[in-house]
Amino acid sequence: MSALLLCVASVARTADEATLAPEPPLVKLALAKFHTLTRAERALLEFADKSNIGRGKFAIAGTSAAPLDPSNDPKNAAAWPHDRDIRAQLIRWMAVDNEATLQVDPNGVRVVGARIVGGLDLDHVRVPFAMTLERCSIPDAMSLVSSEFPSLDLSGSYTGPIDGENLVTHGDLFFGNPALNQGTAPNRGEFNASGFVNLMFAKIEGTANFSGGHFRYSESNPWWTKPLRMALSLSNSEIKADVGLSLGFESDGCVFMPESVIGGDLNGYGGRFINPGNCALDGDGSVIKGGVPLGGNPMGFGGDFTADGIVTFGDARVGSIFLVEGARFEGKATERHGFYAAGLSAPGEFIWQNVTLENGAIMDLSGAHLGVLLDDEKSWPAPGRLRVDALTYDTLGGVSSFDPEWSSPADVSARLRWLGLQNGFHSQPYRQLAQVLRKNGDDAGATEVLIAQQDARFSNSNWLGRAWAQFLKITIGYGHKPLRTVLWSLAVILTGWLIVTLGASAGVMRATWPDSPPASEVIGYEKLHPLLYSLDVFLPFVNLHQEHYWWPDAERSGDCTMFGAKLRISGAFLRYYLWSQVIAGWLLSAIFVAGVTGLMRND
Repeated sequence: MSALLLCVASVARTADEATLAPEPPLVKLALAKFHTLTRAERALLEFADKSNIGRGKFAIAGTSAAPLDPSNDPKNAAAWPHDRDIRAQLIRWMAVDNEATLQVDPNGVRVVGARIVGGLDLDHVRVPFAMTLERCSIPDAMSLVSSEFPSLDLSGSYTGPIDGENLVTHGDLFFGNPALNQGTAPNRGEFNASGFVNLMFAKIEGTANFSGGHFRYSESNPWWTKPLRMALSLSNSEIKADVGLSLGFESDGCVFMPESVIGGDLNGYGGRFINPGNCALDGDGSVIKGGVPLGGNPMGFGGDFTADGIVTFGDARVGSIFLVEGARFEGKATERHGFYAAGLSAPGEFIWQNVTLENGAIMDLSGAHLGVLLDDEKSWPAPGRLRVDALTYDTLGGVSSFDPEWSSPADVSARLRWLGLQNGFHSQPYRQLAQVLRKNGDDAGATEVLIAQQDARFSNSNWLGRAWAQFLKITIGYGHKPLRTVLWSLAVILTGWLIVTLGASAGVMRATWPDSPPASEVIGYEKLHPLLYSLDVFLPFVNLHQEHYWWPDAERSGDCTMFGAKLRISGAFLRYYLWSQVIAGWLLSAIFVAGVTGLMRND
């Protein structure tokens, strides 16, 4: 009996000691400042206190420490009890109060499933600890202007507008899906911002991951965001590693990131950029030291890259592969939409494969420089929607290093069909194609392209211009096949030989006509040689003295035989033919000289 009493007394004493255990230093400081704490606030303070050795991964505001547990879904935050509330002032106090800051572990604020009450204002604050508010409800505005963090993670949270202009993180920035942070397929848990997220001039020394995040334009946005309907801005930002806009990323409004500098890849696999009739993704002038993959996700989730609006990388510089594969560019025929990359510099591979350009979407590579251009015919835009004037590339077509089983057409006929998709005539794309073909040893293909260039040039000329163009094409291939004149000249000379022979046989060739016909037959008079006579008439700078001694008599006609058939030859007809042969000689000789010297080429 006495032993039982001693045992009960011992248990009671232990309970009293637990009740009287001192509060963690951070909790004591908070109570002195705020007087009362919610259960979630106490859990946060206890977790963050540097004296907490076995703290776990998160402070638990709800009932589960698993971020993807349904009880932590912030879209249901309206039904959460108030003991899950954490005041924004408490978080700010932890960052700016010297006594509090000394008690916070470097792991910092890590809470899951909380509701942050009030606007979180950390403008110009150097937060000395990492901050993770995962799957939290943060409905009021967050102001992080010129603030500084070791790292910042809002994965899976539902937020209002966020102003993070000039934000600095010395590590990663996560505004995405918490499952992706762990390398698993996304399921629920998407970051959602109901207002404008402004990260202009931000400096992120790690990864900026927005993958799986949802961003949307709001009419309450600042006035300067409204013309483009901005949802997310990374304008003039600097990110040392990758930027993720993939795997379930969605923007209802413009993702605005011109003049940004990205040290790794800009990953858009499976991203959706929706801003009809406006700019969907703006990367103009950006420097991306890695690659830009835009397309379907090779891991099998997240869907295809989709844009409704303009995707633009004008004057951007990309250090590695620029891949647009399995992508869709949507939009109405009456709205400006498609892919614009005028002035893009991508010295690696530019791959345009399995792309859908709906309702007249434009593909604009004018003024761009690409290392290797690889595309497929089914991904080309509709006629009149291709812009490649001033585009240059080192290599065209062939097998891709990205997918060795897929190759891009390099044959001349396919490439001429490609150039035929341009809106109007532009000569430079033909010259560029011919240059690359010639560099690769296909001189015949290069000549064919340059002839096609002139066909396109004269296609909209009047009938006289088209007739002249047809003559130049037939005779010397617009100057690219000058030796054709030799064949034409030979044909004219041989025809003249035949006709003069027939005229002599018919007796219509008269000696020294029309200058001074002899009164009588002169012994030793220059004999008529029809072949030499034809040459003498045709060649403008050669005198074989045949034409001087012989000329058709227009008053005479005679009969001759050719291949057993009787023909009647008129001296007048023969004279007209020889006049035309003289003109042909001058014309073909001039064209030959111009073609050989390059005067008639425009390449």
